[in-house]
Amino acid sequence: MAKGEYQKWLEPENLLMLQGWKLQGLTDEQVAGNIGINPRTLEKWKSKYGQIGQALKRGKMQANFTVENRLLKKAIDGDNTAMIFFLKNNYREKYSDSQKTPEETALAKAQARKAEAEARLAEYKAKLLADPSSIEDKVIIIDDFSGGEDNQEIKNKSDN
Repeated sequence: MAKGEYQKWLEPENLLMLQGWKLQGLTDEQVAGNIGINPRTLEKWKSKYGQIGQALKRGKMQANFTVENRLLKKAIDGDNTAMIFFLKNNYREKYSDSQKTPEETALAKAQARKAEAEARLAEYKAKLLADPSSIEDKVIIIDDFSGGEDNQEIKNKSDN
């Protein structure tokens, strides 16, 4: 590929063509093939030249809206398959195929709370390790529940 070929794809008519290809449902790999470049080059172009990335994004969004509207119209017109698909994807908790028992739901919530607490703890721990001077007149004990070697005890500076 000749260097600088991206420039012709920044022209309005070519941006519209990129958008149209995504509207037709082409993947980025297929778009790159149509242009005659490697898919990785297209990824670089999308990052480096915002107009190219925006054209592809607009085309994909338009395609998604078109499909959503057709699905909704079919569901409203009484197409059972469309209604089921719509409800399962828009009201997952109510229309899911796999119903959880109250115990399973409670367990899932507890696991989510535990993961969130562990994430907050890890973030705070990293902050303290990066800047231990940020602790003033406090004793903070961070315990690693997994029993790893990175247990930390940070004591008041005046105790040192």
